[in-house]
Amino acid sequence: MPSTFLRAIAPVARIVPSVKKPERDPGFRGKFFWTIIVVVIYIIMSTVPLYGIEREAGVDIFWTLRVILASTRGTLAELGIGPIVTGGLILEILVGSKMINVDLTDPVERKLFNAANKAMAVIMTIFESVAYIAGGAYGTLSLGQELIVFAQLLFAGIIIILLDELIQKGWGFGSGISLFIVAGVAGRIAWSLFSVSIGDDDLYYGIIPATIQVLINKDRSFRELILRYNAPDLIGLLTTIGIAIIIIYLESMVIEIPVESSLYRFRFRYPIKFMYSSNVPVILAGALFANIMFFSQLIWGRFEGNFFASLLGSWVVENGRPIPTGGLAYYVVPPRGLLWSVEHIYQAIGYVILLTISCYFFSITWVEIAGIGAEQIAEQLLASRLSIPGVRRTKSKMAEYLDPYIRTAATLSGLLIGIVAGVADVLGAYASGSGILLAVSILKGLYEEIATKYAEEMTPFFKRMLLGPLAR
Repeated sequence: MPSTFLRAIAPVARIVPSVKKPERDPGFRGKFFWTIIVVVIYIIMSTVPLYGIEREAGVDIFWTLRVILASTRGTLAELGIGPIVTGGLILEILVGSKMINVDLTDPVERKLFNAANKAMAVIMTIFESVAYIAGGAYGTLSLGQELIVFAQLLFAGIIIILLDELIQKGWGFGSGISLFIVAGVAGRIAWSLFSVSIGDDDLYYGIIPATIQVLINKDRSFRELILRYNAPDLIGLLTTIGIAIIIIYLESMVIEIPVESSLYRFRFRYPIKFMYSSNVPVILAGALFANIMFFSQLIWGRFEGNFFASLLGSWVVENGRPIPTGGLAYYVVPPRGLLWSVEHIYQAIGYVILLTISCYFFSITWVEIAGIGAEQIAEQLLASRLSIPGVRRTKSKMAEYLDPYIRTAATLSGLLIGIVAGVADVLGAYASGSGILLAVSILKGLYEEIATKYAEEMTPFFKRMLLGPLAR
């Protein structure tokens, strides 16, 4: 029987419209069109300011994690993908800890789980909107202003949920969450490369204008660009390029399992990706860190100086940005470059360790929740009339053979993705290490999906062109 918890929250999803699956395949052009539309709508939302607030008023609670959350301060995209990911994170923890039992192989329970996932996203949108306003993110507002801001955040949050659902239902490529992250990362990288605002060192903030400035001004040294404080530098640029190359290489690694077809009597190799959980662990770890920061700020603001509140996090506000000074929150804030990491060595080390542990946990848990565990893969192979040479053709035996490979891939990929993202943050990768990692892996997956869809539609065309009437 489905969990009582799921049955209780699933109806919440009915308060928002639902996107229907396309009755027929939209085709390459249709999917490409809707993908572009979704990205454009999100970019517009991230530039439209919230009515009734001063954009620079209050404190920017998530300023260190906005890339991962695909959010923009003071706009309709203020919450970004935070509610969607946080809702999924809560359900994942509940399922992974066996607090709720869900048989995701049962179509009825999977449908209920998906409805509960959407419901949790709506609930978290409402909760985060209220918490943002009550927590002083927009300064002091009147009751009327609070209601107006809440209505805007709720409306925008539901639109983002629907945009993600539209892509997930098959209207576009990838997922809404991944598209929003890529758009945010691209914007941050462009800002790091080309911004002409002035940094703390009296050089342009963007590395390209700063380089030109140094080359023109004989009083400035090129060494100043190698390492900069709170600004893009050459070490960060090289780290960004290096991390992109590493992720592309890791994403291309596969573990090949020998299989044979019982129908056609031939053998080939079934690939298991080394990065088995893909970028999901980093997204969930980012959501976890964001919520630790969020709740610790709320608790510290109410019980400042309390010993137990300081265990979760103690804070000070500098230039409108909350800065953690202790507690767990101190170790979940991403480092801001190599110079900053050297000055805060224990914080940087703690961040990398916590990120690695979190990615490991979410990687292992995601395998079961996403239906890509050994039993599910064995079931898929059997349904395709495939078997593993030397292994009895039963679900249990094939799963027993596959389990070490899948578990090892999930474990190593989770650990490695956490280490790579953490070290990249320490070295000052543009748009953060986690952001670069997510963007590269997402773009690679999108490229493969688009190329596959394009090839599927073009193959009949080339066949007709080459063979003419014989192809009919």
